[in-house]
Amino acid sequence: MNTNYNQTQKMDLEQIHHILVIEDPSFVREIELDAATYSIGRHSSNDIVLSCQKTSRNHATVLRRTDLKSNQCSYWILDGDLQGNRSRNGIYINGKKALVHELQSGDIVHFSADASVRYKISTEPLLNNAPLDENLVPIAPVAAPAIGRDTWVNKETVVSSEQQTPQKIERPIDDSLQLTLAELSPQPIIESDLYGNITYINSAGIINFQDIYHRKLNHPLLDNLISQYHQGHNNIISREVTINQETFQQTAYYLPEKRVIRSYLTNISQQKIVEQELQQVKTFYSRISEQISEGIILVEAATKQIIEANHATSKILGYSSAELLQMNVYQLVEQSEKFALVIKNIIAENNNFEGEYSLRHKNSNLIPSQVKLSIVKFESEASICLIIRTLESKMAVNAVEQASTELFKRELFNQQLLTAIANAKRSQKLLAVLLCKLDFLPDINVSIGEKNYEKLLLALEKRLDTCLRSGDTVIRWHEDKFALLLPQVSDIEEVTKITQRVNQSTHQSFTLGKTKASITSVTGIAVYPQDGAEPEILIANAHTALERASNNKIDYQFYDDAMNSQALVALELESLLQQALEQEEFELYYQPQININSGKMEAIEALLRWKHPELGLVAPGNFMRIAEKTKLIVPIGEWTIRTACLQNKQWQTQAMPVSKMIVSLSLVQFQQSDLVQTIAEILSETDLDASLLELEVSTATLMDNIDHSRHLINQLKCLGVKIAVDGFTSGFLALDYLKQIPLDSLKIDRALVQQLTNSPQDLALVNALIEIGKGFDLR
Repeated sequence: MNTNYNQTQKMDLEQIHHILVIEDPSFVREIELDAATYSIGRHSSNDIVLSCQKTSRNHATVLRRTDLKSNQCSYWILDGDLQGNRSRNGIYINGKKALVHELQSGDIVHFSADASVRYKISTEPLLNNAPLDENLVPIAPVAAPAIGRDTWVNKETVVSSEQQTPQKIERPIDDSLQLTLAELSPQPIIESDLYGNITYINSAGIINFQDIYHRKLNHPLLDNLISQYHQGHNNIISREVTINQETFQQTAYYLPEKRVIRSYLTNISQQKIVEQELQQVKTFYSRISEQISEGIILVEAATKQIIEANHATSKILGYSSAELLQMNVYQLVEQSEKFALVIKNIIAENNNFEGEYSLRHKNSNLIPSQVKLSIVKFESEASICLIIRTLESKMAVNAVEQASTELFKRELFNQQLLTAIANAKRSQKLLAVLLCKLDFLPDINVSIGEKNYEKLLLALEKRLDTCLRSGDTVIRWHEDKFALLLPQVSDIEEVTKITQRVNQSTHQSFTLGKTKASITSVTGIAVYPQDGAEPEILIANAHTALERASNNKIDYQFYDDAMNSQALVALELESLLQQALEQEEFELYYQPQININSGKMEAIEALLRWKHPELGLVAPGNFMRIAEKTKLIVPIGEWTIRTACLQNKQWQTQAMPVSKMIVSLSLVQFQQSDLVQTIAEILSETDLDASLLELEVSTATLMDNIDHSRHLINQLKCLGVKIAVDGFTSGFLALDYLKQIPLDSLKIDRALVQQLTNSPQDLALVNALIEIGKGFDLR
């Protein structure tokens, strides 16, 4: 404690009185300090009003500091007010200029050559301790008016010369600056021990949190604070705390030398209100942009990185919002060099531009579009706004304005089909044309009226659209018949799935006013290129398939009977796989890998088999494609890894030789975002050493997305898991990628091994592959 406190301690338990003797050109007075703060200056709003023209309007402030442990107090004086405004001439403590100072008994504080105060401590109370505007002792009759609370000397402060400044007197000062600044801080500062007892709180804290002494650990500022320090190793905690509808930012530090937690608090209530208002504006803007049918993209002018895109953009181009935010605008435009020049010009000239460009869809198709570009500036940052409207939609809007006829819709559908055929031919993929006929109650258009009937058909068209993928098309073909175009489909199973969704959606009833309409539907399907390579042929064959479905009273029919069988087999196999997973029909067979030089077993490969009660043992080649297509491979693969790890651990407990367990990963498994977490959980559950698990991926899987592969394998390697690549020499795996991806084993493609002979060329090829593996330190 400081010397002032030591002095008060010597007075034992006697009542301490803090006296301030004020000397001004017009009066002398004594006051006993008992309040927390006193302001001193010429302004009439001050607690102590001075008349000297060389003092500032708000010259100084006296503050009380109370020690919570001893319940003793001391007083400090600082230059200026609590808002940080300094006086013009400063304050001098015993002749030495100071900013802040803890008052000692006998200290003399000069505000100017003519105005000062003297501080003293006494065990005797001040007699007749009247209010501040009393106890005035005139020095002499003077012409100056009496200075009280009703008078404001409205004049500029006179600057003191050096001769008028009190001489500096060298005297050691006990300057507890840290506590002083804490006491003077307008922000609350609180210290508590690890039991929730308040060890220090400054004046701002007392004003804001008057109940903290009583509530202790139940107070929001201390609630859960101490437990966080006990649970973690972080010495700094930052959080927001709401108290009486006000929000504070609390930053708490643990001070090990004092074993206390010190909290600094800032009232951010106004900031939170502003943030909430900004969020409301942002939400309002977002809702508006989502209602717009045109695509809107915001691009950073400097980097050309996409920083925002609305839902319509995703629908037009097939990318999700997250995918778009990882791209730059040139990746979306086919004529990127021409587009770059346009952007350069509009940035330089600060003007707008509108033109036609082909934009790249996620499925590699080109989307002819009308693109409008403009500059958007916010403060010093510039962005480029793109408004995208597909030429097809533009044609549709113009056509509706001219004549909303089924003939035009068919023509538009034919144009889209022609473009889709060209894209499918280039990408060597399938496309499908579906004709869906709706069956209503007899004379429903009469019972509900033509207007409601048209509303019903419009609602049905919207419902069908929700069943489709991004890039698919549905139009009303004729009366109660709809045409659907599915470009870029991978196989018949995908067409079947979409058709089932369409039929399920139409079987749901509609309610129009008080009328409930029950609907059924049948669908005919034609597939390119098997069922035709021209739009007219595909549509005609879809009609034929529709008639067959109606005659056979089934939900849907492919034009090609072989496709019907294929679709039925795929659906049945999917159901059987789901049943096999639920009834635990899968088994693992273990195949050892032997070192041909040493004869020792180096690893064991887990091979998945399906033991069906009627079909018998089914090899993966007969069900893996459907499992991957339906994503059932994910739970099947997780079961395989967990079972293999458990078996390896069981062998160890039986004192069998320790070997690595090799498990293959499919492309679908490898693309799962939670793969690393799943592997880590399995290793933890089975208590298997990670180095005893080797995950095997194919060359094709690695090359599907080399950046993703590199990142994922690095994460798996951090777990300690081994990585092997299967099918080496199949496809194309650049040697440069062998350096980039941390592999452990290479498995030569079986097709190459089966073709090997004893010819010098084959032996040279095998030796070269072995040397490559050795060079990369691979097994």
